[in-house]
Amino acid sequence: MRECDELIYQRLIGDSGLVNLLQGEVARIGYGFQLQAEDNVPQLRFFQMAGIPGTLVGDFARTWEYTYEFGVWASNYVDIISRLKRLLDGYNFSVTGTAEVGAVRSVFDWDGPDQYDEVREVSRKDVRFRFFVVPKAQNPI
Repeated sequence: MRECDELIYQRLIGDSGLVNLLQGEVARIGYGFQLQAEDNVPQLRFFQMAGIPGTLVGDFARTWEYTYEFGVWASNYVDIISRLKRLLDGYNFSVTGTAEVGAVRSVFDWDGPDQYDEVREVSRKDVRFRFFVVPKAQNPI
């Protein structure tokens, strides 16, 4: 769901603490698998891994569960991931102005192994979060 991507991105770039850990550049935060140039570290990339229908709530609104993976390439990856957890674990997003999303909340899900990127010559780590999305009711077409 594209609106969920945008809500996550806005949450990340809106936090000065996270941006400062990425050398003060919002451009170091991005969506998808495309990494920036090899010398452009630190950087943070996120993408949707899966989306499955969840439980029925309220008046039969289906909650969707989306899993997102966040990859961090940085020597200070521990600090960046700690900040991600503070930003996203247990967070209820403000969804005013969205067309399809009625509510979004997120929880921390998984912490991957410590890695080393030999091309970029920097440490890297992946973490996952689950996002529970309740869509807005759609009028019949």
